[in-house]
Amino acid sequence: MDKTLIIRRVKIIAVIAVLLTTAWTLNRIVPNEHLPWRPLDPERPIGIATRGQILRLSVSPSDVCMSLARNIETFESIPSEPKDATSPCGWDVARLVYGKGDAVLAPGEANMQCPLSVATYLWLREVDALAQDRFDQPLSKIHHMGSYSCRKQRGNGSGRWSEHAFANAWDIAGFELADGTLITVLSGWNSDNKKHRKFLREAKQQACRVFNTTLSPDYNAAHRNHFHVDMGPYATCR
Repeated sequence: MDKTLIIRRVKIIAVIAVLLTTAWTLNRIVPNEHLPWRPLDPERPIGIATRGQILRLSVSPSDVCMSLARNIETFESIPSEPKDATSPCGWDVARLVYGKGDAVLAPGEANMQCPLSVATYLWLREVDALAQDRFDQPLSKIHHMGSYSCRKQRGNGSGRWSEHAFANAWDIAGFELADGTLITVLSGWNSDNKKHRKFLREAKQQACRVFNTTLSPDYNAAHRNHFHVDMGPYATCR
């Protein structure tokens, strides 16, 4: 055998060995949430790989996400929304989300595709922690404008189909603390109250760590009164 070919093969084997050793070491010492090849653990903190792990759920068989979400107590399965030949709206698999812990959705629950519901669970956990850190009290309600709506992106009915049409998006109007204090995106984003402004911006940044798209009042006037989050194909944090 040619000596050059032998040396090349030895080098390739050495590189593979180094990569395998590195992966094995990382798996032992690096937390799950920082390793993109590891499956999502919704009870772990948000890490650098969390959003990628959630996105992987979006392209996995539905039962993978549903099995994971089954252990989240504030979720439950809901029937599929029938689709007809005239509209792409609806979903195949979704979950009904009531809230997170003692914090409930208001005016009521929201139906979401499974990966979106898991991202919501992670995000609300972080927002609740922010509320306790900034205001010494937990969230009691998350005020929202709904998730599923069979419509296009623009109000005049033009453009692409909205991710709302597939129960793959959610609009959040504000947060209510345990003492009844209401922090809305509309009044709080540019409020004179620095604590409210900071809280909302921190909540947005946490959203960008789990949802593929996060839009705030900084995006355009149409979002002046809410955060829009979704698990659609476009990665945006604005």
